[in-house]
Amino acid sequence: MILVNVSYPHVIFRFVDKVVAAQVEPGPRARSNDRAVLQVLEDRPQLTRQQIVEATGLSRSTVADVVARMVSAGRLAESPSAPAGRGRPAQVLRLADPQGLLLGLAFGHNNLAVAVGDPSGQILRERAVDASVDHDPLKTLDLALQVSRELLQEEGSDLDDVAHVAAGMPGPLDHEGVLQIPSLLGNGQIMEPAKALRELFGRPVLTVNDTVLGAYGEMQVGAARGVDTFIFVKASHGVGAALIVGGKLHRGSTGLAGEIGHTRLSGATGRCRCGNVGCLETMSGIEGLARELPAPYGQDSLCRPSVGDPVVDRVITDAGRSVGATLAPICNLLNPSLIVTGGLLGSGHAEAFVKGMREGIDGSTQPAIARAVDVVPSALGIRVERVGAVLLARREALAASSQL
Repeated sequence: MILVNVSYPHVIFRFVDKVVAAQVEPGPRARSNDRAVLQVLEDRPQLTRQQIVEATGLSRSTVADVVARMVSAGRLAESPSAPAGRGRPAQVLRLADPQGLLLGLAFGHNNLAVAVGDPSGQILRERAVDASVDHDPLKTLDLALQVSRELLQEEGSDLDDVAHVAAGMPGPLDHEGVLQIPSLLGNGQIMEPAKALRELFGRPVLTVNDTVLGAYGEMQVGAARGVDTFIFVKASHGVGAALIVGGKLHRGSTGLAGEIGHTRLSGATGRCRCGNVGCLETMSGIEGLARELPAPYGQDSLCRPSVGDPVVDRVITDAGRSVGATLAPICNLLNPSLIVTGGLLGSGHAEAFVKGMREGIDGSTQPAIARAVDVVPSALGIRVERVGAVLLARREALAASSQL
């Protein structure tokens, strides 16, 4: 017979409390495992348990424990994958939706797009307007706030209902959101757009280069979905790129990776807005190409969608060829499987631009590497940046709630 001393019940209860607390509050190793799982889901729409095992290096049992705990806590959501043949579809996991709406701002050299998204990242309202963030950045930022409020009001909401805001700017921004070419954004009127937007909107606004929005949109729901290493190229009034390596955005040591538009080309003589002479942007950006068009063509021929005009197509193909040749060393270095083109040239004149890029890559890249890379236009067209902005806002909201 076992005798139990019940004269000290408080000791027993204290012991039980400690056991329960240990089960509710994960220890350092469990928290580390939680972070590993959250981080692999941060930039990927959904993954199976097996894919999480492969991405994190954790054991199957550890991943199963983490998933069970985090689904129960409401930090992960689980659903069946799309049917693929016979058998029961695998369960896929994603980060649970944040609380609140999402706001995305996409600033171009000559336009502004604003989008409001629901917690899952689906766009509810969007609007594109003409604006010149280069010549009047203060007015354009005010316009972004005005349009944001109008769209939110149409949803019966206001800024207090927004979980997070993300914005893209057409210029090189470092990790702190500081502009690195003073001749942009009103010749120095705004050197810290992230700070200016934060003060205007009354909340932190993740502010990145506009190509980052394009890359993120394509990676999440566009042509690069499921692709680990690819390059997004935006060709419009400027030329820039964003690099995704191993499923992660690569911004470089100071945040300026992808500034291919400011690569000097042999024989180019035009003065670039960055101060250098002969940059790719001076030859393959819209302003430079407009000077190549014969009369009666003008810049508007490049800004509107392709109509199959052979003169315009040849000029744009030449531009794509120059961009492809400039990307060739990067292809040799990274060995990407995909290049996605966006912007007014890369999307609006996709056939001619992609043709030229293909020729430039094939003629300047190691043959086996050239064969491995596909070049395709954006699946989201000129909307890719506003879509990417909303999805990036969702990621930031999730990161804040999950304390990644």
